[in-house]
Amino acid sequence: MRIVFAGTPEFAARHLEALLKSRHEIVAVITQPDKKGKRGRSLVESPVKKLAREFGLPALQPLRLTKKDLSPFSFELLVVVAFGQILDLDVLETPTKGSINVHASLLPRWRGAAPIQRSILAGDKNSGITIMQMDDGLDTGNILASQSIQSSEESSESLSQKLCSLGQELMLKTLEDLDQLQKDSIPQSDELTTYAAKISKDEARINWLSDSTFIERQVRAFNPSPVAYTFINGIRVKILSAKETNEAEGNAGEIIEISKEGVLVGTKTKAIRIKELQLNQGKGNILKEADIQNGWSHIFSCGKTFDQS
Repeated sequence: MRIVFAGTPEFAARHLEALLKSRHEIVAVITQPDKKGKRGRSLVESPVKKLAREFGLPALQPLRLTKKDLSPFSFELLVVVAFGQILDLDVLETPTKGSINVHASLLPRWRGAAPIQRSILAGDKNSGITIMQMDDGLDTGNILASQSIQSSEESSESLSQKLCSLGQELMLKTLEDLDQLQKDSIPQSDELTTYAAKISKDEARINWLSDSTFIERQVRAFNPSPVAYTFINGIRVKILSAKETNEAEGNAGEIIEISKEGVLVGTKTKAIRIKELQLNQGKGNILKEADIQNGWSHIFSCGKTFDQS
């Protein structure tokens, strides 16, 4: 099958890589325009663009994809994975078999931009991949295939990796039986819909007056980005790993204990043990458990309190 692929981040690049290794022919790639790096000095290519260059594929980067952009190519299917634009219906209907999307949730739950983070924040026990036939709504198209996995203990990083592998496999299976799956596609239930809005950096700041279960979810949901954070004596502390404990003593935000197992902090409910953190001081290395006690106990000593947000 002749395919045009649209995607941008690493998650999408891995799906493009799977297609390039398959029997299908990728005739062109669409990705978002290059963006300024963190220091703003030079433009950075998307992972999808880098992979397209490696394989000598045409890579288009329109600010807004139009039907005219696709007109030079003869192809049967548009495959979209984390592209970053809502596409018009005339674009989606350009190829003879229409357009399909690989979405990192069990639709109609978590339509939108940040399904992995929202799923973890909500405490979902399961997540998954949905392949849908695209229409002009926000992730509203008929379902071609879906598969679930357990996700209750995952971080965004680990869940993304698992869903990426699952997505590649399910995408390729869907392409092998596409005509029949399109005939048998299942409409989504609007009654079960939830929306995964973009994540803001403010959401990553920990409020120690929250319950311990939610704080643990925050830490997992925002690892690796934007990373949960808090402050102590004006020092910004990024928290990359933490575990809820059965201990309930200590005021919200108060350091109860520092040991080789990490920093134990009070919340509204149970205590949280911080196991990995990063400071905006020194070399900025990630500190794990005993490292925190050995080198930074003067900052995280018992009785000190993290700032409330």
